[in-house]
Amino acid sequence: MRHYWVFPSLLAGLFATFLIKPRFCLGISLLWLLWRINCLKRARVMLVSLLVTGIVGLVTVLNLSWANRWRLSQPRAVEQTILVMPDNLQVNGSLVMGTGIDQDSGQGETFTYRVRNKAELERLSAPTLPTRWRISGTLQPILPATNDQQFDSRFYYQQRRIYNELRVKQVVQVKACPVVNIQQACHVLRYRLITYFKTLPAPLAGYCQQLIVGSNTASDQKLTQAVQRLGVIHLFCISGMHIILLTSLIRFIGTYLWLEREWVDRILLVSLPLYLIIGGGSTSLIRAVIMAEVALCQDLLKLDALDGWGLSLIIGLLWNPYLLFNLGGQLSYLLSLTLQVLARAIHGLRLCWYLSLLSLPVILYHVFEFHLLSLVASYVMIPCFSVAIFPVVLISAATYWLCPLVGGIVNSTLVLTQQFLCWCAQLPGEVHFGKPPFAGALIIFLLTLTLVEKANWPKRFILLLAYLSCFVLIHFPLTGEVTFIDIGQGDSILIRTPLNRRVMLIDTGGKVIFKQPQWARVTSRTDLAQRVTVNYLKSHGIHRIDTIYLSHHDADHIGYLPTLLTAMPVSKIVVPAGMERQAAFIRRLQVSDFKGRVVPATDQLNVDPELQIVHPFRAGQAQNEDSLVLAGSFGGQRFLFTGDLDRPNELAILEKYPQLRADVLKLGHHGSKTASDPQFLSRLEVKQGIISAGRFNRYHHPSDEVVAQLRTAQIKAWSTQQYGMIKYLYSSKHYGWWQTTLKGDELRWTLPNSLNN
Repeated sequence: MRHYWVFPSLLAGLFATFLIKPRFCLGISLLWLLWRINCLKRARVMLVSLLVTGIVGLVTVLNLSWANRWRLSQPRAVEQTILVMPDNLQVNGSLVMGTGIDQDSGQGETFTYRVRNKAELERLSAPTLPTRWRISGTLQPILPATNDQQFDSRFYYQQRRIYNELRVKQVVQVKACPVVNIQQACHVLRYRLITYFKTLPAPLAGYCQQLIVGSNTASDQKLTQAVQRLGVIHLFCISGMHIILLTSLIRFIGTYLWLEREWVDRILLVSLPLYLIIGGGSTSLIRAVIMAEVALCQDLLKLDALDGWGLSLIIGLLWNPYLLFNLGGQLSYLLSLTLQVLARAIHGLRLCWYLSLLSLPVILYHVFEFHLLSLVASYVMIPCFSVAIFPVVLISAATYWLCPLVGGIVNSTLVLTQQFLCWCAQLPGEVHFGKPPFAGALIIFLLTLTLVEKANWPKRFILLLAYLSCFVLIHFPLTGEVTFIDIGQGDSILIRTPLNRRVMLIDTGGKVIFKQPQWARVTSRTDLAQRVTVNYLKSHGIHRIDTIYLSHHDADHIGYLPTLLTAMPVSKIVVPAGMERQAAFIRRLQVSDFKGRVVPATDQLNVDPELQIVHPFRAGQAQNEDSLVLAGSFGGQRFLFTGDLDRPNELAILEKYPQLRADVLKLGHHGSKTASDPQFLSRLEVKQGIISAGRFNRYHHPSDEVVAQLRTAQIKAWSTQQYGMIKYLYSSKHYGWWQTTLKGDELRWTLPNSLNN
């Protein structure tokens, strides 16, 4: 029967997704699909659909129960022996990290270790075979995302059946082991290929690592950003097209060697699953290999292309029930299904246009923005990539050791290609859309499907209206917010007024970087501002900041300033008077080529009508005692933001502004006992105190003394350590409500005793 496996696979996919993260829209879609299958009046299709869905559902429930069973609730000291594959080990300066398998429990773990000296680093990174590490350290749960729109490491590793992380304190012994099975042999081969590719010139080295072994490199972030913006990132990661090209290449070689087609297909049947390991095992690669395997068995199983797609989805869900939870999995299955349905009726630019339209709501839900060129870029890039880039990269990788001249020519061509792509990405046309709500993205996707089925002007108008409605809701929200971002050991506070009329940021957060010897310096660095603050702003359609207020010059308050200035335009930066002349601050501006205004401020100046500057009184050195202090009212609550201001200057503010009151106080200096004088708290009539501090911070913030003072004064304490991102949303001058990313009890094991009481 034609299309026998399509409906069972769709039902199973929806059900698995609903079990892992229940949503009302998914429940409605599940019921609608059941009704649609029932309307087919095919009892066998309904029976198979229910049977397959039940099996996939059982596998999903088992995976969820394994996560609950194996994830620790509290950290514990351990002494373990873990098996580490050489390609799963990463070194960044003095930090060694990777994944390994506990030899007692058989469970996968992610681990980190800060090496003590250069000799130890060389000893740990030298092995080219699987190694057994005898270690002592602390095993603890992997932290979840603590901010809205932050990458969720816990959920990512849960998909790989890894539930805990090991903080290694000592590596007692590292012993190389012989290769005992094909899986280990594939890991060793992958490591040797990565090592070989690193010897090639850039950017050829990066292309080889990404396109052959699926190893992401940080060598050229500009290219990654460019291809992301143009919507052709899938061409630069291993996906279905690469498997098709590799399969075609192997068949061509087989024909050249006078091998029969059946023998070549048998070789592919055996080698493609092994390539899953060598290629890094990404979601899109899993889907591509399964579909290729099904296609090779198509004659035997008597399947058409759509049934092959459905069967590959079912096998993929049995392999990994979380398959449809990331952008790669969603786009991989969506676009391959669309190609199967439309390829016979639509060709060329029109097919590319429809594929781009169908993938757009998925991309916006994950990435928040797109470039207008992305709607047609694939049409131009896919032929160039298939005919030129991919084949010459393979040839160069295979022959560079023998004939570097060919690789050098190819490398020069790739340099020009990169420059062209980066130039295209800088062209006007980037749309800062924001993140549509899940229901909105689903409705837009369904409307696009109806347009693909039969295009007419009413359908086009409705689809355009849906996009416009989502855009307006995102860019002109009726609510404003005061958001305390969980930026680690630092401060960063977003203030956004209704309709996004004004966007202000108080401090950027940052990390204190201590001087390291050359061997211990990190080779790649990503900061929380990029992964958290910028992501959050873009998800709300915010692509410019009106004002950044910097309370003082400490790195944990201004360290991420260059990241934000590079990510989006900033109109002005307000600093405590005297800081504008400091060399360290000027260097941070120069790194990002800032073109706005720097405004030195005292309490005699007000920059934005929503905020009043109440400190400093005079120019100073931008130290803690010179902190910029801001007061403002939002949604019926009076806020006071004090930076790292000390107790004597808190009392000085009260003396100069005796009528000053604050319902919500951002506690000074991360809850340190150098701030938050009891008289200051009492005179302000504080009702809620916000503590912005990092987990496991070396300064033991917040102070037990300060937390006790808050309890005595009956002030509700909110800590980013406990609640993650803390938001006050308001819809009018007199009404607002609080929201937190965490409920408060998820990370009790990370909290200081004062907050755990």
